[in-house]
Amino acid sequence: MLSIGEFARMAGVSVRMLRHYDRLGILVPARVDAHTGYRSYSASQLPRANQLVALKDLGFSLEQVGAMLGDGLTAGRVEALLAARRDELRAQVAQDTVRISRIEAKLRLIERGPIMSEYTEFPLPAVALVGLTAGVASIEEIEGDIGPMFDRVNGAVDAASANRVGPGVATYEVEGEGMRVVVGEQVGDAPVPAGLQRIDVAAADRAVTTRLEAPDLSGIQAAWQGLMGEVERRGLRPAGAGREVYLQTPFDGPDASGWVIDLQQPVS
Repeated sequence: MLSIGEFARMAGVSVRMLRHYDRLGILVPARVDAHTGYRSYSASQLPRANQLVALKDLGFSLEQVGAMLGDGLTAGRVEALLAARRDELRAQVAQDTVRISRIEAKLRLIERGPIMSEYTEFPLPAVALVGLTAGVASIEEIEGDIGPMFDRVNGAVDAASANRVGPGVATYEVEGEGMRVVVGEQVGDAPVPAGLQRIDVAAADRAVTTRLEAPDLSGIQAAWQGLMGEVERRGLRPAGAGREVYLQTPFDGPDASGWVIDLQQPVS
């Protein structure tokens, strides 16, 4: 037999909680001394204690835990519940990590103030892409979707052994209250790879452009804001889909240390 202190240590709970579980009838001692009231536990009760702690960590109330254990909850069922809770927490951590990145980007945007960049104005050629389109409701959705979209496009291009004849391109155009996003690669006259579609981006007679060179993409929103501010200062207005032309990415090889992106906004 184990003393209450020894059992508490083995089960990873406090003595106080063991007494509470006893009062609730969830985990009662194997023996209670009639004269001293001293509680003793059996090592065979540790699996039940482990299930109790696991269910509590999952967020179940002690009342619910008691009912579940009373119904003869199997170890397999507890394991499945824990695995589901683990996956839920992992997803939450991933979402929180994205939120933290956005907050940090906003803080940098506020701290830096307006970014001083060079702006040029010239016409944009038509571009033929093979790629994907998506409708999104907000910029937050774009941030989460554009990477996987490019992964799918490049995977299909590579699977088709198509040769790229120019850099990857993404376009963004307001559509109702949301936005239409296009992601694609340039493969010339090669057949459209399976799973993709041919997308023609129209030429623009006039566009204001700037170039972003950075180790990461945290400054891309600020760069777009600066570009739109320049469009307004020139007495112009956006007229068509804005383009991002990915001249260099960190995935281009060992010599590619960061991002080089041309931001292009057709205007009138």
